[in-house]
Amino acid sequence: MNDVINQRFSPHQIELGDGEVGCYLIHGFTGSTYELQGLAEFLAANGYRVSAPLLAGHGTTVEECNLVHAEDWLHDTEFHFTEFSLACKATFVVGLSMGASLALHLSTLFPIAGVVAMSPAMILNSRTLRWTLPLITLFKSSVPKDRTNAKGNNGQHRHYGYDSYPLKGVRAMIQLNRYVRSELPKVTTPALIMHSRADVTAPFKNATMVFNQIGSEDKALITYRQSGHVLPDESEKERVWEQVLDFMNQHRSA
Repeated sequence: MNDVINQRFSPHQIELGDGEVGCYLIHGFTGSTYELQGLAEFLAANGYRVSAPLLAGHGTTVEECNLVHAEDWLHDTEFHFTEFSLACKATFVVGLSMGASLALHLSTLFPIAGVVAMSPAMILNSRTLRWTLPLITLFKSSVPKDRTNAKGNNGQHRHYGYDSYPLKGVRAMIQLNRYVRSELPKVTTPALIMHSRADVTAPFKNATMVFNQIGSEDKALITYRQSGHVLPDESEKERVWEQVLDFMNQHRSA
């Protein structure tokens, strides 16, 4: 039997480089810093100070992720980014999936040099999920990832982090995304949105929605056709890394 779950997981935060310009990386929901390791090493090798912490409820267990609220992710990210930015002359924020939501949120609070939103996931594939989720959580605490998006996932697009979705955690993620969507017009920093049309986790309309609703005058949308949801660790990863670096190099002294 072909198993579409290929667990890729790290319980460790990333701290690399000692450059005066920093890049704060934020992983996705149910993921970990594993998905950002290659990008982090690439940016550090090109002169940037890089930090990628673990989000609350991540790098541990599915059960722990079910205990986290949207406010925990918002407040923890604000606190850790504040600490990181104190060591930098200028900072960028790069977020993947739910991490993209948190990155956009940070850009409304701090004078960052630029924000990169990879595979934003503010609109999920299931239209009825947010209405049925409260009922489902009465009977189940999690759902295996190999039972989700099964039709769209032919084994080419790999899953990362936990092998199941914590359902109370999903509710918290939906609440977080609803809040950040209301903030999008407040995003005025230079912005780069990156998304694959082959993404079976977050539909491509997420990218166009974010691009159209943010208030940034300096913004760009880059489209991919082969990668899945985890852009910095899939088939086009080298292209992704280079384009993130180009964006940061162009804006680091602006």
